[in-house]
Amino acid sequence: MIIESLQRGNEFFQPRVAVLASGAFDPLHYGHIRYIRAAAEHARTHGLPLVVAVAPDEYVKRRHPLLQPLEGRMEVLDALRWVDFVLPQGSESLAPAIRAISPVSVIKGTDWMAHGLPQEENQAIEEIGAKITRVGVSPVSSSELLQTAFWRFADEWVG
Repeated sequence: MIIESLQRGNEFFQPRVAVLASGAFDPLHYGHIRYIRAAAEHARTHGLPLVVAVAPDEYVKRRHPLLQPLEGRMEVLDALRWVDFVLPQGSESLAPAIRAISPVSVIKGTDWMAHGLPQEENQAIEEIGAKITRVGVSPVSSSELLQTAFWRFADEWVG
């Protein structure tokens, strides 16, 4: 189910009764599918719904050209059988979504271990008493896929 705004989330699920995953998902690829499936397995193990927060277009545009606007990315995620709720992240930082949703667990891919989470997100997780659950992810990123495709076909596209 798509929820149009972060603020409306509490109309559909109670605080401390969800698992939160997040990302840009532009474009959605098999690494994302594995991440979402692992997040859903964690949620189901605890009998909780999986909520997926989707990063805003501005965030994506800073990393690579936007392929799908937020609404389209949310629609694609909503079609996945493992996802219970999809909503816009609301800002580039996940911290406001963490505070608004107040999940039991925040799912992060093991790829975040190298950089660490932003301090603001760590603080929000600590404030609400959630735990970070790490799930394995494949070593693929949307940005890398797009760069590879661009350079492989650049001569053809540019002419």
